[in-house]
Amino acid sequence: MKTLPRVVVAAALLLAASAAGRAQTIGELPDDKFKLVVDKTLLYTKALNAARTVQKAYDKYASWVDVKTGPTGKEKAIASGLADIAIAVQDIAEAAKNGPGMWPPLPNVDAMAQKLADATNALAPVAKSASDYYSQGQYKKDAAKQGQALHAELVPKFEQFFGSEMALRRELSAVREDVERRYLAQIEKEKGKNYEWHLRSVLIAARTVADLLPNHADAAMIEGARFKARFSALQAAYMAFGQYCVEHPAEVQKTILSTSLDDFLAATRILRGVLDAPKPDRQVYVTKVSDLAAKYDILLERTSATGTASR
Repeated sequence: MKTLPRVVVAAALLLAASAAGRAQTIGELPDDKFKLVVDKTLLYTKALNAARTVQKAYDKYASWVDVKTGPTGKEKAIASGLADIAIAVQDIAEAAKNGPGMWPPLPNVDAMAQKLADATNALAPVAKSASDYYSQGQYKKDAAKQGQALHAELVPKFEQFFGSEMALRRELSAVREDVERRYLAQIEKEKGKNYEWHLRSVLIAARTVADLLPNHADAAMIEGARFKARFSALQAAYMAFGQYCVEHPAEVQKTILSTSLDDFLAATRILRGVLDAPKPDRQVYVTKVSDLAAKYDILLERTSATGTASR
């Protein structure tokens, strides 16, 4: 799956204005309108989080089956089968059903949410059949013959799903960044560049790195130059945050930062080293991408628990 250029919505996003008819950016919206943007963004973010369940199900499936040839029935880990994705299907469908009707209209984002839902709906019944097939041990009775047929259907549908997920993630990314930048500006205006301001700056930089991570194990490698640029921005934000913490120790929330930020930065640095190699080792790369994604999930969990992540 080829890497798509980032769609720069942040600079061009113009939202319908009120009576005056003047276009407004997210940063200029009144608070009530801004809340509507946040609500819509959160709905689509929930769909993307649900998509991670599908991605993990595929990665587990691909860990034991030869994706190119399909199952033989003799694989050691064949009993792992394919995990159920029903909960993810529901969340993605809800976003596609409700999101486009919410203010503001975001044509590209709305269209990609619907496209993801369509791809999920196409995948879901085949994935359910495969999940049942393996969990019930039917492959033992037919030498994986039905498994081969299911595999032939699953692979193109997973590919369609991954392409749709990536498109929605990248369309939504710039909108989310505008939302986060507005929060930063609000914090700076009210309290200056305090602890929360610096922490949010790091989280914004961390998300831009995470947005480059592929959404399945067989995806094309991340472009090294893009990753390096975002890593540099993350490192700069982290260093500024660290300096602030040294100078204002009373504000530091150690329960959040004890390991999650350090671990994420370390994993990011390791992946950068892998990508910097003249010929990156594919297996090492996949392992380090998976590790970085896991570290990012932990970071989000710890910051969300305190309300520091996107409101």
